[in-house]
Amino acid sequence: MKFENLIQEILGKKRFELLKFLCENADENGFIMIKISELEEKLNQSKPTIIATFKFLEEKKLFKRLKNGFYQLKI
Repeated sequence: MKFENLIQEILGKKRFELLKFLCENADENGFIMIKISELEEKLNQSKPTIIATFKFLEEKKLFKRLKNGFYQLKI
C-alpha cells in the first residue's frame, strides 16, 4: 500500500488510476481492448486526461496504440 501511495504521488491520482486499471485489465501479453469512452465512464476521467496519459506512457515506451480501442502495455 505504501508503494501504491508513492507511485500515486509521483504520477498524480488520475494517471495512477488509469495505469492501474490498464494493468489489472490487460491480458498476459499486455493487450487490452477498451474504448476511450469506456475509460471515461469507468474512471470518471475526461478524454483529454486519458489521451495525455496515453501519450505520457508512449513517451516512456510503456504503452502502444495498435488501433483504436486496442492497446498494448509493455509489462
